[in-house]
Amino acid sequence: MGNVTVKDVGPCKKQLSITVPQAVVQGKIDESYTKLAGSAVIAGFRKGHVPRKLLEKRFGEDVLEEVKQAVLGEASEKAIEENGLKPLGQPSFDNVSFELGKDCAFEVTVEIEPAFDLPEYKGLALVRKSAKVTPEELDRGIEALRMRRARMELMPSGTSIAAGDLVVCDWAIRAGTETVSDQKDAEILASGKRSAGIEYEKDLGEVLAGAAFGQAREVKITFLDAYPVEKWRGQEGVLAITPKEVRRPVAPELNDEFAKAMDYDSLDDLRQAVERSLAATKEREVRNDLEQQLFSALLDRVKIELPEGILKAQARSIMMRQNYRLQQRGVPAEEIEKHLEELRNASEEAAARNLRIFFLLDRIADKEKIFVTETDVENRIASMAAAYRTTPQKMRAQIENENSLAELRAGMREDRVVEFLLKNASITDEK
Repeated sequence: MGNVTVKDVGPCKKQLSITVPQAVVQGKIDESYTKLAGSAVIAGFRKGHVPRKLLEKRFGEDVLEEVKQAVLGEASEKAIEENGLKPLGQPSFDNVSFELGKDCAFEVTVEIEPAFDLPEYKGLALVRKSAKVTPEELDRGIEALRMRRARMELMPSGTSIAAGDLVVCDWAIRAGTETVSDQKDAEILASGKRSAGIEYEKDLGEVLAGAAFGQAREVKITFLDAYPVEKWRGQEGVLAITPKEVRRPVAPELNDEFAKAMDYDSLDDLRQAVERSLAATKEREVRNDLEQQLFSALLDRVKIELPEGILKAQARSIMMRQNYRLQQRGVPAEEIEKHLEELRNASEEAAARNLRIFFLLDRIADKEKIFVTETDVENRIASMAAAYRTTPQKMRAQIENENSLAELRAGMREDRVVEFLLKNASITDEK
C-alpha cells in the first residue's frame, strides 16, 4: 500500500512510519463518493444522479474524515502484519498528514509481545508439601465449629474479664483536661487495637484482662486521621473503661448431641467430615504452592522486558481491585490514601510478575501445541452452570455479556500448560 519504516522506541515498542500514495487515497475517496451517490437523498435529484460537486459541498468533510480513518486503519494493520509484529492493546497515531492531492503520511506506535528465548521448562525441581491434616489442625477446626455455635451468656458479678468478652461499660476519652467523648452502658468487645478512628496502645483484651466489675482500666490512645473531629487528629489521649456487666461466649460441649445439631450422626462422623474439609483445603494450598514454585523457577531462568503501557494498565487494574477490597472491609478512605504508594508499588510488582508468567505460559503453549477446543469451552461452561444452578445457555450469555469468553478460554489454556509443566517436573515430597 505504501512505504513503511520501523524503529524501536522503547521496550517492546515499535514506531512505524507509513506513507500511502496519493493515488490510493484518491481511489478510496472516489469509491466513497460512488457509494454516497447511490444512497444520498437530495431534493430535486433522483437517487444515483446527484452531481459530485454537490455531494462534495454537502458531505465533503465527512467523506474525507471517513477515508482518513479507513486509510490509517488499513495501512497500519497491513504494515503491522507484514512486519510480523504481534501488537498488544490499541495503536496510537501521530504526525498525521492527510491532504487532498498529496500522499498520506503518518506514524503509528504499537506495543508488542516481548521477545525472549524460552528457558528449559521440563524437569523443574519442585518440593511438594504435606497435605496431611495433623491432630492439632483437626482440633482447631472442630473448636472453630464449636465457637461458631457459642452463645453469649451473662457472667456473675464476681467474674474477671477475659479477652473476647462482650463488656457493658461506661467509657470516656480524655485529651489533657478535656473530655473528648463518653458513653454510658456501651457494649465493647474486649479485643482489638483500633476503633472508630482511634488506635490503642495495647489490645483491649490485654487492657481489660482480669478487671472486675466497677474497676476502671485505662489505655493510652492516638487519634488517627480517620477520627471524625479534625481538631483531635494526630493528638494523644486516654481511654478509661469501667466494666459493669460481662457476656462471654460459651461453646456447646463436644459430644454426639453437638454433632447431631450439626446434621451428623455422631461425633466421629463430624470429625471425619472436618478432616476431609481441612484435607481438601490443604490439597488446594499444596497445589497452589507447587504452581508458585513452578512460576518462580521459570522466572529465575529468563529475563523478559515488559511493554510499559500494558504493565501500567495491569498494575492500575490490580490496585483498583485491592482498593475495592479494602473499601468493602470498611477501611476508612484516609487510611487507604495513607498507604496508596505502598499499594501502588505492590500492584506494579504483582502486575510485572503476572505478565511475565502470562507470556511464558503463552509461548510454551505455542511450542507444545497446547490449545482449547470449542467443545472444551462448552464443557467448562456446563460445569460452571451446574455449580451455580443455572443452565449452560444462561451461563454462556452472562459470560458473553461481560465480554469474558476470551478470558475464560485463555485461562483454560493456561491451566493446561501448568498441568503439562507439573506432569513434566521433578517433584519430591517434603521431608
